Amino acid sequence: MTNKVHIDGPAGVIDIEGEKDFVEGLLAKLFPLVEGAGFGSRLPNSNPVRIAETNEPLQAEETPLEQNDKNKAKRRRVNTPPKGQSCPARILTLKQEGFFKDHRSTGDIVEGLKSKGWTHVLNQVSAALASMFERGDIQRTKEGNSSWKYYWDRD
Repeated sequence: MTNKVHIDGPAGVIDIEGEKDFVEGLLAKLFPLVEGAGFGSRLPNSNPVRIAETNEPLQAEETPLEQNDKNKAKRRRVNTPPKGQSCPARILTLKQEGFFKDHRSTGDIVEGLKSKGWTHVLNQVSAALASMFERGDIQRTKEGNSSWKYYWDRD
């Protein structure tokens, strides 16, 4: 015979089927939990049914609230730079000074930032330029098979 357990927490329904030893052992374990937790006294939620088919005793499961706490602990805090000190903001400063009147490669832009005392790596500048292009803050073109060249000729 297959042992079955059906628990509907919000409705306060527990159905246990199986061998006599299984049912009695499970009831002995569940009664203290049911009484202590106020089983069936909560409002119904979207997932009220839990069915388990097993010959082993039930394991305690994490509640959704405990799962949310774990997810929150894993999130990293994103440090945003102060206004005007992000890579795109510094590239816009170069743009305002006329740096992009000539076509510039990503490496040229890294060097331009370095000459102002700002240290940014090639990948960071490249990502900033891609998002700036999508926003329309800078123009770009490709010359042959080379990498993108960035410029601004609209003022």
